[in-house]
Amino acid sequence: MKRWVVWGVPILLVAGAGFVGWQHTTKQNGTSAPNAVQTDSRKGGSRSASAEHAVKVAVATAGSLPIQRSTIGTVVAVASTAVNSPEPGNVAILKVKDGAIVRKGDLIAQLDDRAIRATVVKDQASVAKSQATLNNAQILLKRMQDLVNKGVSTSQAGDDALAALKVAEAQLQVDQAQLAADQVTLDNTRIIAPFDGQLGAVLVSAGAYLSAGSPVATITQMKPIYADFTLAETDIALIRETLATGTLKATASAVSADGRDISESGPVSFLDNTIDEASGTVRLRATLDNQSGNFWPGQSLRVLVEAGQADNLVLVPGVAVQPQESGSISYVVKTDNSIEVRPVTVALRADGMAGLSAGLQPGEKVVTEGQASLANGSKVKLASNDAETKVSSN
Repeated sequence: MKRWVVWGVPILLVAGAGFVGWQHTTKQNGTSAPNAVQTDSRKGGSRSASAEHAVKVAVATAGSLPIQRSTIGTVVAVASTAVNSPEPGNVAILKVKDGAIVRKGDLIAQLDDRAIRATVVKDQASVAKSQATLNNAQILLKRMQDLVNKGVSTSQAGDDALAALKVAEAQLQVDQAQLAADQVTLDNTRIIAPFDGQLGAVLVSAGAYLSAGSPVATITQMKPIYADFTLAETDIALIRETLATGTLKATASAVSADGRDISESGPVSFLDNTIDEASGTVRLRATLDNQSGNFWPGQSLRVLVEAGQADNLVLVPGVAVQPQESGSISYVVKTDNSIEVRPVTVALRADGMAGLSAGLQPGEKVVTEGQASLANGSKVKLASNDAETKVSSN
């Protein structure tokens, strides 16, 4: 047994030395299996760097874009007022309910008018009496003037007849004025809508006594309405120019109660005469027809203001312009299908388009999809036959 142990140790030493020698030889010949895999991987990476990248492109065109500003606003009623009782009296008839839609002149409430109607009848009788007295005075004056001219009557009698005529005329005027005043009082017993609109809550009931000036309801004009909003004071010159030419308009948008997007456009009709120092903004107002009745006074709005258009721009899809810390760039496809990363100057954006004032010429191709893997000199190919899109100009 000891003999096997003695002979076993040298054998293990020889075997170990042989394995170490094999490893050394393998490294010198570069035949290590792991290293061979890594070498192949590096060769594959080199081939990937020079591969063509599939992209979609658009062709830049010359054109114009609308000058737009986005802001928020509020719906404001053109007219809103309290409907008050012009005269004291009891409510004899109430013709409306809360929230009623009324037209100008519609009856809202009727006061008890029996006493004033009787007064008007009395006034009419007084006017008729005064008219008869005047007619008689005119006849007497003519007769007396004839007698004076014939020498039958004295001139004093003629003067008295003329004075009586003037007194009759004055009395008729007094009675007519009284009739007119009482007629106004009678008319005021009819509480009517001053303009087309919608009532709020009705504050009285039939039989209630109202003093002069007591509120009956509020009425708000719903068609048309105003959209009030603000813009930065730096836009004052642009606003004044387009307001003077009638090209300044606004589109107001909101979400309806049932979740629908609603919008309507109208001309900007008012520019305030002062700038809010705290916010550095100026207030404007657009008029909307609101025939649909979708907009409600006090409602919040999104407002898109269009102030004419900017001309002589190079138009590309907005996605073709990438923002950078130092500005914006576009990936331009050259004639050999290589990429040039080019700085561009964006004048404005609108409707998903970018209007460039520098950096690109009409007819040049820019990448709209697939920019992430591109760099200067990258080779590209169109992703499909219809991937090249020509931008339509305004």
